[in-house]
Amino acid sequence: MPRLFTTALWLVATMVSTGIVWTATSRVAADVTDRPAPVVPRREVISQLESEAAQASSTTTSTRAPTPTTTRTPTTVPRNPPVTTPSPATTRPAPTPASPSTTVAARPPVIAPTTTQAPSRPTATYSTSGGVVRVACDGFFIQLLSATPADGWSTTVVAGGPVNVDVHFVRLGQDVSVKVICFGQPIRYFGDPPARP
Repeated sequence: MPRLFTTALWLVATMVSTGIVWTATSRVAADVTDRPAPVVPRREVISQLESEAAQASSTTTSTRAPTPTTTRTPTTVPRNPPVTTPSPATTRPAPTPASPSTTVAARPPVIAPTTTQAPSRPTATYSTSGGVVRVACDGFFIQLLSATPADGWSTTVVAGGPVNVDVHFVRLGQDVSVKVICFGQPIRYFGDPPARP
């Protein structure tokens, strides 16, 4: 019997609380969704906004400190300013005041790098009846610098380096050759080139 009574009491309490929650939820939902929004005429909205803006501007002007107004005069720069040549009597250099607080550190002297010239290569010039040959040596390597034929002669360069130089000056029935090899300096040879060490 007590168990039935307790169960019945629990059911009644549950039904009552469920009813209260349902009623409250339905009222809130009705207030949110079913109630139409109030319609305010446009004139009233505009007048309300103007009055609020006037009140806000009056309060900000009364609380804000007056800011000093600075007037800037526009500076006009002429496009072509007149050129004035100062007279010697009126031009005086302005004295520069020496300030005790600022010290200028002396710059270290600039040392120009010393340029070393490359040693000149040994050269040699050989003059013949057919023309002039000029060569230069770089160790055991040789280079033909120029081959200038004489009047009536033509030049044929057989070898211009780097092992040897062989130049022929040719004319009808004549062939003058200049053959040079390097052993630290130019050496002219005839026939086969000398053997190098």
